[in-house]
Amino acid sequence: MIISRTPFRISFFGGGTDFPEFYRQEGGAVLLATIDKYCYLSLHELSPFFRHRFRASYARTELVNSPAEFQHPLIRESLLMLDIDTGMEISHVADLPGHTGLGTSSSFTVGLLNALHCFRGEEVTPERLAREAIVVERERVGDAGGHQDQYAAAFGGVLRLDFLRDGRVAVRPAPVAHDTLEELSQRLMLFYLGTERSAQAILRQQTSSIGRNRGTLLDMLTMVDAAERLLRDGDLDGFGDLLHRTWTAKKTLARGISNTAIDDAYRAAREAGARGGKVLGAGGRGFLLLYARPEDRQRIRTRLSRMLEVDFSFSFSGSRIIFNTSG
Repeated sequence: MIISRTPFRISFFGGGTDFPEFYRQEGGAVLLATIDKYCYLSLHELSPFFRHRFRASYARTELVNSPAEFQHPLIRESLLMLDIDTGMEISHVADLPGHTGLGTSSSFTVGLLNALHCFRGEEVTPERLAREAIVVERERVGDAGGHQDQYAAAFGGVLRLDFLRDGRVAVRPAPVAHDTLEELSQRLMLFYLGTERSAQAILRQQTSSIGRNRGTLLDMLTMVDAAERLLRDGDLDGFGDLLHRTWTAKKTLARGISNTAIDDAYRAAREAGARGGKVLGAGGRGFLLLYARPEDRQRIRTRLSRMLEVDFSFSFSGSRIIFNTSG
């Protein structure tokens, strides 16, 4: 048996500039962090005594005789791309629900690919995992979206990703003091909006509107440099204020990124003392990230008492094999 553990991520600045339709023209950058919430993929070779050769358990269970028969597109295309023919059982569990803006689909894909390579006895770099996950999700499955999630899941940490016009991606840890990161994690709050829904409609609209949104995206790109400077200088309140600015900009990129419920929750949090925040991922559902000083956190919890708060810390490792009995 093999088990991989892969982190989810929160994206602070630059989301949207990681779409190839934008960064191959203008360049892009993202500032993000992985958190201590994970998805787990386990693989186990099936004996020939079962009527089926492959079994996958996630929100449902599939029993098939060839990878091409899987309905789950990420499982199907990962197995086909790596030419997996050995019968196996694949199981997935996660700390948080999917389709909630935390990069969960990419964490699933990266974690599955990592486990499959281990199953084949292969060592694989984070760069290769990220690149292969992009091929599975964006090319083979055809899902819309950017390229930050795959790199976040594969590398892990508090990262700056630079997307170059030639297609390369530069990955480096954000140059932030450990004490500053500790304090930042204590000032961030995460609330569940209670909705799980695919973001593909929003992402496709955002992709088709990149030309119209060029000015806004360029402004959001400059915020990555500004946010990195603020963190390096230890100006956390300035970082929180900039989160408010990027959320204001992000809402203009596509219809559905925000809605009345999200606007009401964010307004209530700001009235209770939050300096800034944003809905994670493409928007419209999932998790609301807030920045607040310690003395304001309880007041915010009271105002958002109907929403479930998720306690988290930063995670500094990407996808890992945490159990392996295959040899």
